[in-house]
Amino acid sequence: MLRQGPLCQKGLFFVCPTPVYHKIGERLGGGLRPYPIQPGSLTIMWYDIGPEVEAGRQRELKSGGKFTTTIDQVALAFTAPSNLPPAQVYENAIRASLQQS
Repeated sequence: MLRQGPLCQKGLFFVCPTPVYHKIGERLGGGLRPYPIQPGSLTIMWYDIGPEVEAGRQRELKSGGKFTTTIDQVALAFTAPSNLPPAQVYENAIRASLQQS
């Protein structure tokens, strides 16, 4: 779909806070190669909130960066087992939470 549509010339864009970008990087393993913007690409743009301002004013967003790769590389990184959490990590977290209740 991303490569067939005549209007999709620049791929997908994902805009997120910097902590979310770092989590994505942890999960994908940092082995993604950069590509130019094109059909079938994914560009991640991350932002931080600017310093506090007086009441009634808007805080600014500060660009943290931009990275473009291909959807294919992202899909492969999500399915590769190299960056999966340890076995039973979710089960252990649920059990620990239930014991605290």
